[in-house]
Amino acid sequence: MTHPRRHRRPHLRGKAAGIVLAGGSGTRVGAGINKAFLPLSGRSIASWGINTLASVEGVGTLVFVVRPEDLEHARFVAERETQHHLEIIIGGDTRQESELMALRHLADRIDSGAVDTVLIHDAARPLVSHGLAAAVLHAAREHGGAVPGIPAADVAPVDGPDRLAEGRFDPSSLVRVQTPQGFRASTILDAYEAAARDGFVGTDTASCAEEYTDIPVSWVRGEETNFKITYAQDLLLAQDVVAALGLRTG
Repeated sequence: MTHPRRHRRPHLRGKAAGIVLAGGSGTRVGAGINKAFLPLSGRSIASWGINTLASVEGVGTLVFVVRPEDLEHARFVAERETQHHLEIIIGGDTRQESELMALRHLADRIDSGAVDTVLIHDAARPLVSHGLAAAVLHAAREHGGAVPGIPAADVAPVDGPDRLAEGRFDPSSLVRVQTPQGFRASTILDAYEAAARDGFVGTDTASCAEEYTDIPVSWVRGEETNFKITYAQDLLLAQDVVAALGLRTG
């Protein structure tokens, strides 16, 4: 079911909303619970990104999107691991459905202008810095959309399943995309509603924006430490990074 869009009233600049997605499992990490709720130096993986987004000037709302079976864990995060008000909602079967549910949750505030920008972040990227999140928000407000990325210097094109493609290739034209990804809220909500009507499924927020909007999406230099925790060794590396950088654990 899709929701019709309502007329949006003229408004002064509103606040940004941080959306943190925690729809994954712990299978590849070797855990029996959603990896977002595994401990990282004293608190859950998810709480790191939540607290970082909350610390960015201009972010006024935090939405935490979880699976039904993770509600108890999410409430623990809200009550014990952050001092910021956390709006917990149930997501969908896919990342895109979860993002759409979060945007619909914010729809009235988007229509009124209370929320003008959204930052959509993977809970499994706990070590995003305050500076990077702030830079993405600034760029999103300047251009309409922004994503962080790392130049993909270690990739090459292939020609079929068993050989590299011939000819020159410029790896500087590719980046490895990270989160948070920031977009003008009204534009990205309309894009997701259009995608839902068409049955389009993108790989991330930026792919949906590219398909259904004409806003220019800028890229902000990402951070090597803003990696996604997928396997057990990633969690060990994150613990090492926390220790090396002396990051707060509570």
